Amino acid sequence: MRWLTLLALLLPGPAGAAAPDAGLAPLYARIAKDLGEGKPLVATVHVALCHNGIIWCGHRGFGDGDDPRRNLYWGGAGLRAFFDHRAPGYRRVHLDPGDGNVVLERAVYRRRVLPNGAWRRLGVPARPFELYLVAIAYRGTEIGSASARFIEEVALERGGTLRLKDGTSIAFGGKGHVIGYAGHNHLMDAPDYVFPRLRRKTPIAYFALSCLNASYLGKPLHSERTRALLLTQSLMFPGAFTIEGLLSGIADAAPLADVYARGVERYARFQKRPERAIRWAFIHDGEPRFARRYLSR
Repeated sequence: MRWLTLLALLLPGPAGAAAPDAGLAPLYARIAKDLGEGKPLVATVHVALCHNGIIWCGHRGFGDGDDPRRNLYWGGAGLRAFFDHRAPGYRRVHLDPGDGNVVLERAVYRRRVLPNGAWRRLGVPARPFELYLVAIAYRGTEIGSASARFIEEVALERGGTLRLKDGTSIAFGGKGHVIGYAGHNHLMDAPDYVFPRLRRKTPIAYFALSCLNASYLGKPLHSERTRALLLTQSLMFPGAFTIEGLLSGIADAAPLADVYARGVERYARFQKRPERAIRWAFIHDGEPRFARRYLSR
């Protein structure tokens, strides 16, 4: 009988039966409580528009940091271009011009999610819930503001409330559940930037789609209440398809490693690269190598 026991340990469990790992369990418990109260799951991503004066982005408006409509990271081939037309299940429900100075556009996307078994085990009712993505486009020359806002929302719970036309109020940023950044890694050009001291009280997940950011963000944003879904160890394109992959994992209350893997899979698929060839370029803070490389410094 002993060999049967060993075989049982080696075989995978039934599909969908895995409980969330300890890394994301506090966040999922927080989300489940909010969903039970009728609140939505909210992710926020800060996008620094590509600006040819900072990094070459291409011709035909791709590198015009004052033009979100054509910018490489927003309307040209970026977040709005993807979530407006190619993200399954998402529908844009809000668009505004921001403050017209630092923020040039804000777009909100909604996806309706039917709770799976993992959410049901956490007490979430069987009725569908709403997932909102609040996307914020910053003027290209305001990349420092975008980067700092992202960091402060992770570290300090800085956030806000946005009211949609249908009367729905969304607590976003540091008051939401997931925070992201997409664009050039401004920290490469800001050696004097001082990270705020972590004072977060509620669990949050975050990610950053920019080049070589794990060595900049890994240690300063690491705490019991913050979880890095995906950071980078290489040069990369901050494609919104990666965001869709990560959010699909969060929407399913998947373990951290699975959320990360979905982001990597989307990146490989849309960049038409073998997944095995590019996996080394990314990392999450649940991997042993993360602690060895970035927390021991």
